[in-house]
Amino acid sequence: MGTMVTFFVSTAIFTFAQNPIYETNVRLIVSPSNVFMTDLNNLRSAMTALSAPVVANTYAEIAQSPSIIEKAWKQLNIAPKKGYEVNTSVLQETTIVVINVSGPNPEIVKKLATAISDETLKYIESLVTVYDLALLDPATTPNSPSKPTYLYNLVLGLVVGLMAGVLFAIMAEYLTVSADSSHQE
Repeated sequence: MGTMVTFFVSTAIFTFAQNPIYETNVRLIVSPSNVFMTDLNNLRSAMTALSAPVVANTYAEIAQSPSIIEKAWKQLNIAPKKGYEVNTSVLQETTIVVINVSGPNPEIVKKLATAISDETLKYIESLVTVYDLALLDPATTPNSPSKPTYLYNLVLGLVVGLMAGVLFAIMAEYLTVSADSSHQE
């Protein structure tokens, strides 16, 4: 019982001592540009090239480039802060670019995600491309932290503590039986 309580209390202390991390996403969509779609051949070429993930992946990489992130912080008039991460991805078999921003302040997380999407859109618009990038879903302010997962950590601490307690009890019983049998010989 003592082992289970020790594990549970240690897990609770560890979990509640961590700084909460909030997370939000912005979704952008890559589509053929209307400027270059004056004839059917251009449209067919654009659609064929868009089926390859190269364009969407390139736009995702642009969104997480250090220069775009630096411009986003400047847009917010905030010096870059530690603890904020930006990750981008392309949803499998789509042309949807997801910008994920995480950090300790939910308001800054939302504002930074919005600024990064703005700066990415500006950069892409400055290029002469056959594809447009447009906002699909804006960032929202996260209501609760994504990390740590309090309930999961506490249940895990309880289960590990229970398992450790059972293991120690079995080992104690085994050693007691072994010691008794060696004294009887």
